[in-house]
Amino acid sequence: MDRGRTRVSYQRNPNFCERIGQSLIGILIGSAILIGSSVLIFWNEGRAVQTAKSLDEGLNIVVSLDNPNIVSAENHGKLVHLIGSLQTDKELHDEAYNINVHAVKLRRVVEMFQWEEHETERKYDDGNGETRVEKEYSYSQVWRSSVIVSRGFDDSFNHRNPTEMPVPSKNYAAQEVTVGQFVMSYGLKEKINNFKQLGLSDSDIHTQSRVKVHNDYFYHSDDVHRPQIGDTRVKFEYAGISGKSSLGTPDMVTIVARQIGEKLLPYKTVAGDTLELLYFGSLSPKAVFDREMVQNTMFTWGLRFVGWLLMFIGFTCLTSIVTTLVDWIPIVRDLVTMGVCLMNLSLSISLSLTIIAIGWIFYRPLLGFAILAMAATPFIMSQFRGQPARSRMD
Repeated sequence: MDRGRTRVSYQRNPNFCERIGQSLIGILIGSAILIGSSVLIFWNEGRAVQTAKSLDEGLNIVVSLDNPNIVSAENHGKLVHLIGSLQTDKELHDEAYNINVHAVKLRRVVEMFQWEEHETERKYDDGNGETRVEKEYSYSQVWRSSVIVSRGFDDSFNHRNPTEMPVPSKNYAAQEVTVGQFVMSYGLKEKINNFKQLGLSDSDIHTQSRVKVHNDYFYHSDDVHRPQIGDTRVKFEYAGISGKSSLGTPDMVTIVARQIGEKLLPYKTVAGDTLELLYFGSLSPKAVFDREMVQNTMFTWGLRFVGWLLMFIGFTCLTSIVTTLVDWIPIVRDLVTMGVCLMNLSLSISLSLTIIAIGWIFYRPLLGFAILAMAATPFIMSQFRGQPARSRMD
């Protein structure tokens, strides 16, 4: 790690009126975030319901093929399930490094040894209406697959990177991939991404004398143990072993797609989705659709969390003016901040659950109404807790 300079600057702290102005702007921003998060959650629930319907439909109509080497005309246009090994006619070839593999995909990954800048910022309140800002810069030497632009470095003179990669990265893909007698679509080929690094030996050394092999990399360097800025290393990765190969036996895959003659194409469901599924290994139709259901559930919950987080941030922006009004009173400020935070948490959870419930009421009514009841729980509890207080006042 090479330590650079530390730069010091001072920022004037905003006064009370300026903080109020910032809070008013926050209200506008918070409103926009709330609208956006509500749209995101509602769209996500619609997508989840549609995907669930499509998967249910697919599982009910899929036809299993006992032998992928036999193409039956009676399955034309139907959603089929088949298991077989990947096959390609030709090897993938990288001419620059004389690499040949029998696989569906091959990629050349090039990395260059470069400077990388790290910035550490610290802020201190000087107590005189200003904030002291210290920015400390440091530099390390790393391997990266893309060019790190050094023109914007704080110390670009002593830490200068090349402006382009000496050797370009490159991807190769088989034109035609078959499973038995069936030809896979482009979409199915794109799902083959089980990349593994290709092992290299001294016999694979490139014709250029400066190229060396170390730890399954081609090094363009005088010394692989002490690389210099601008040195490069190259590795190769493959995916989808196919046909006779020194890499091992062909990969077995399970496919669910629409049969059109000898081609496997996307299947359009009544719900509006397309089914074009591929998994490695031998799986039953139910196992395939169960995995898709799990993926749909995980993706749905991931977007729900993002939507809720945005909604919480939106409510926080909306209520920031409340904490701004009392931030000059230490004890009151802390109590109000905690109360507002809890209120924002409750509102964001309730509103998120309400939108989620609306999306599921028509598909699964019991689940939808159960979620809606959960969303209303905080408000119902507040009503019950408020009744004894009103009774004592009476």
